[in-house]
Amino acid sequence: MEFKERHFSIDPGKGRKMDGCPYSTFEDGRDVQEFIIPPKGYVFKGFRFDPDASNQIYDGRLIAEYEKESFNDVLKSNLWKFLLALAIIAVVAVVVFLALGVFKDSKPKQPVKDPKPNVVAVDSVTKTDSVVDTTPVATPNDQTSNSTEVAPEQEVPETVEETKPQEEPVADDPNEQFKKSFWDLVHQRTIQMDPYDLLYKENKGKASGEEYDYLQRPILQDFNHFKEWSAKLRKIPASELESINTIAELKNKLKEIEP
Repeated sequence: MEFKERHFSIDPGKGRKMDGCPYSTFEDGRDVQEFIIPPKGYVFKGFRFDPDASNQIYDGRLIAEYEKESFNDVLKSNLWKFLLALAIIAVVAVVVFLALGVFKDSKPKQPVKDPKPNVVAVDSVTKTDSVVDTTPVATPNDQTSNSTEVAPEQEVPETVEETKPQEEPVADDPNEQFKKSFWDLVHQRTIQMDPYDLLYKENKGKASGEEYDYLQRPILQDFNHFKEWSAKLRKIPASELESINTIAELKNKLKEIEP
């Protein structure tokens, strides 16, 4: 009895899957578990098998399932955060305590008043004949010098350079983006079906041209066609494959490869 290898597509459910996640050849998905990224607060539980009879490429679909993290798991994963917070609080408390102690000791002491000040008695002698008027007479020069005020220095206003608003980048042509992604997969000799299928779904209704039609058929026509096409692609030397950039050149080169 001939053994037929089965292929199952991967659905991450509420979570995500890493780039380059392949299809699984096991119904329980044991060979792709490390590619699953659970949502925050959840842990990966396993896969649920969905026959998905409408899918002609795969033998079914594996849907990732998750469960809430337990309190112990959350505490273990966040323990370092609690310890770091406690350490910061302790450092701040020590700094505040030391600062209060320094300011308390640096208060100035009030001087002690002398309760018995020394009083010096001065005898006043009134002599009307010997009083001399010592009030200075103001001269014109003195009035001019006193009335002249120095003008304050005027501040020079700073010149502000006007910045021109940056122009928004023009969106790239979706066909050019699609063609680049398509030839990147071909030049890298990608032999997994998922990247081609994902590229087709992301550009469905957006891109067009020879590369888009060739990706739809024969590459993604069904799994048998893809397996035959990828096997021939893998036999093309990397140096020759890098120089191929048109569908016509690729078709001619694949015809030279024996099945």
